Amino acid sequence: MKDEVSILGVTVHNVTSAQAVDAIGRFVASRTPHKIIVANAAKLVKARKDEELRRALLTSDLVTADGISIVFAARVHGVRLVDRVTGSEHLLPMGCRLAAERGHSVFFFGAAPGVAARCADIMAGRYPGLRVAGTYSPAYDILVSEEETANSVQVIRDAAPDILFVALGTPKQEKWISRNLDKLGVPVCVGVGATFDFIAGSSKHPPDWVHGAGLAWLYRLLHEPRRLWKRNLESFVFVWLVLKERLGAPRLRA
Repeated sequence: MKDEVSILGVTVHNVTSAQAVDAIGRFVASRTPHKIIVANAAKLVKARKDEELRRALLTSDLVTADGISIVFAARVHGVRLVDRVTGSEHLLPMGCRLAAERGHSVFFFGAAPGVAARCADIMAGRYPGLRVAGTYSPAYDILVSEEETANSVQVIRDAAPDILFVALGTPKQEKWISRNLDKLGVPVCVGVGATFDFIAGSSKHPPDWVHGAGLAWLYRLLHEPRRLWKRNLESFVFVWLVLKERLGAPRLRA
């Protein structure tokens, strides 16, 4: 079994959710900066034109498959992914469970005011002993505001968490993590997208059976059509690009 696959020039790691969480534990133990990013179709399409996002993906220590489109793309390239590893189903809840078991502290950074705190409360209730180092909801313009970035970095440095969960949305969270990783003093930063909203209940989260059927994208589109129509259009673009990439492989041309 291959341990990774290249999709539109980005390496996606072929790991189970348990292996991904084990990596979080190893990164915390190393005490050196690491970042984990989940990959979906829209993100990889954006990365083709957004060089900073592309670099953020290429320099990540772990990139997991978030969504059925990535599973499909891997199969097109002859690789069967062992698992989908998402922020809401795996990285955040399982990361919090790991932290509670090992005494690590966690920080929730992102989403609208109050959402990160609500998510933290829910996780602390679900995993007794979880040490929440802090929560912070930055201003919307954090990527362009040097003052807000400096303040956010200082808040996190003062809290000194072992694991930082970042929920700013793509491509903002990937860029913010990459720009500030070495300043934060955190062993591992995990980009989790809309996970805080799902857990806090401020956004509809697809039922487990919907995820299992690979229809989470359709569920979210039906609930938030105005916000997600463009993202789902990018999924169709993604399929075309993956097929084009595969058909253009040297061995097939030969």
